[in-house]
Amino acid sequence: MNTDWGKFQNYLRNHVEYKPYRISNEMDIEEAVRNFEKNLQEAHRFATKIVKKSTSTYIHPNIKNLIKTRNKTKKDWQTLRNPSIKTELNRIEKLIKKLEKESRQKDKTEELETLNPENGTLWTKAKIMRRKAQKIPALKGEFKLALSDPDKAETIAVSLEKQFSLNNLSHSETEEEVNESTNNFSPPINNNYQNDNINSIQPSEVIKIIKKLNIKKACGRDGITNKMIKNIPCTMVFALTEIINNIFNFNYFPNAWKTAVVVPILKPGKDPTIPENYRPISLLSTLSKITENFILDKLNEHLIGNKILCPEQFGFRKSLTTNHQLLRVVEYITSGFDRGECTAAVFLIFKKRSTGSGSKA
Repeated sequence: MNTDWGKFQNYLRNHVEYKPYRISNEMDIEEAVRNFEKNLQEAHRFATKIVKKSTSTYIHPNIKNLIKTRNKTKKDWQTLRNPSIKTELNRIEKLIKKLEKESRQKDKTEELETLNPENGTLWTKAKIMRRKAQKIPALKGEFKLALSDPDKAETIAVSLEKQFSLNNLSHSETEEEVNESTNNFSPPINNNYQNDNINSIQPSEVIKIIKKLNIKKACGRDGITNKMIKNIPCTMVFALTEIINNIFNFNYFPNAWKTAVVVPILKPGKDPTIPENYRPISLLSTLSKITENFILDKLNEHLIGNKILCPEQFGFRKSLTTNHQLLRVVEYITSGFDRGECTAAVFLIFKKRSTGSGSKA
């Protein structure tokens, strides 16, 4: 497919008139999101042409002439059945094969000579050559083998549903103890910090996020690519900004932006016939990711302003990594040595990132 991005932008400017949304409830947000996505999809269809890939390969003129001579000689042989003509036909066919092999080798050599590690072409080619096509084999389902693609998809879906279902681990005494501990541990809220009035998102902030988008990333279920977002005009940026601000105003996130395309990736060294050995990779909508950036900023602002996070938390915090936490553990153990004390530690290893245990908010 070939997309004319100038045509894409002109379509949005001429056919999509920006008017402030009249959003008064959650359903209005859903409708605004649908219209926004629909306009982008229609503009992309209008500006995109399907280019048919040519199946013919380049043939050197010398080889073309030899092919013509071979065909003529072949007809003479079929007509006259002269042994000398047959000998000439065999000679021409061998020569054609030799020249074709040399031509392919020359093309491959020229292609490799143009590769450059500085502009990334060398590493891109190496990555393509190392990549192995990964086909999911027959999967062991609960009751039968999954052989067809729909059956495989259903088997993996059932496996993921089980993995992400909450386990029944209710124990009233333990829950009361945990709730009491967390309530006593939580630091007091900083009343001097104003967190009720969230500043509105500005179009300039949205543009800043859009500029950072990687056009090589895969799109979500809506088919809206990062390159499409990077080519929207200012009027569409205003519309997107208004949708994001209303998401904050109504504390509501659109359902379309919570739906992802799940791609199963086999874990290294695992049995490919077992559904549980596939790691789910979720491809969310780009518009959803843009909105999540602002939600994360506001959430961090609230957590830092109210001093909610404990100093011992290093995960998912800016400027802090596991290396810092390991350094803290080493210093703790070393200080224990200096005082003649022994240090005991408990390390938990989780088989999966997400467990079946839930928590009450």
